[in-house]
Amino acid sequence: MLDAPSYLLSSSWLWLVLALASSLLSAQNVEVNRRAKQEGFRLNFWRMAMAAAFWFPLSMLEVWPDDMMFYGAAMFGGVAMIIGFTIQNELANKHNGRVAILHMPLKAVVVFAAWVAIDPVARAHVFDKPLVTLGVVACLALMVGALAEFRKNDVSWSSFRAVLPVVAVYAMGDILARLAIQPEMLQDRLVVFLFVVATTSAVVSLLVWPWRPKPELPLFNKKLLQASFRAAMGGTANQVCFFMALVLGPSPAYVSMVLLLTPVWLLVYHRWAGIKDDANPIAGTVVVLAAIGLMILVA
Repeated sequence: MLDAPSYLLSSSWLWLVLALASSLLSAQNVEVNRRAKQEGFRLNFWRMAMAAAFWFPLSMLEVWPDDMMFYGAAMFGGVAMIIGFTIQNELANKHNGRVAILHMPLKAVVVFAAWVAIDPVARAHVFDKPLVTLGVVACLALMVGALAEFRKNDVSWSSFRAVLPVVAVYAMGDILARLAIQPEMLQDRLVVFLFVVATTSAVVSLLVWPWRPKPELPLFNKKLLQASFRAAMGGTANQVCFFMALVLGPSPAYVSMVLLLTPVWLLVYHRWAGIKDDANPIAGTVVVLAAIGLMILVA
């Protein structure tokens, strides 16, 4: 008989709930970072240092695996956080939160294609259930197309080029994490994985500190630490939901597709808060309907 944690982790619908929670937390994170107006590299250093301090005592209660690929994937994820978060935060400061998450549809496409290429189960699924695969591809195409129409002035060649490194490192990080943590290992490995990710990001940030962006800015100030604490709380919760969904979902690409709802949540929040926003609500509705279609297809 399964205990409660094992039963929950074995539930086929759990990854959907976690992915939806991650999409909401992603919207909260980019909005907090946009309002903070802090330089991305220093904000990422402090938020990851705070996250490492949170995970350290919990990781000491776990049995650390002896799989070197596991640590390589976690350390790559930590470096990816430096690159991705710094670029995203600078884009959010210069433009808006949606530009900062412009990488999401591109990453979903890359991860979907890469996972089919490298995973025999996913590849077999494509041939065994071609109608389901066509439906998933149609949902992905609808979501990418709708997001392109969501707010056209968000998208430019310069912003597209700026997020390409984010697409590359985040897509690779997703695939490596999924390979390093199998569903049956999730309970034993997640805390250690997140600790190594956070510690790597903080330590590497210190190592490259002399070459940091905007060196004239101080190491810390009260406003930076407050913003970093808020980013660490939201980011840590988001990482838990995201990596659990990534491991438990049928494909890591499906989690990225659900996260395409993030700009829709931002639009809903802006309308509720009375913040001026000229995003296209019809395109947002298409994103939501396509996400629902995806959930029905792969649940």
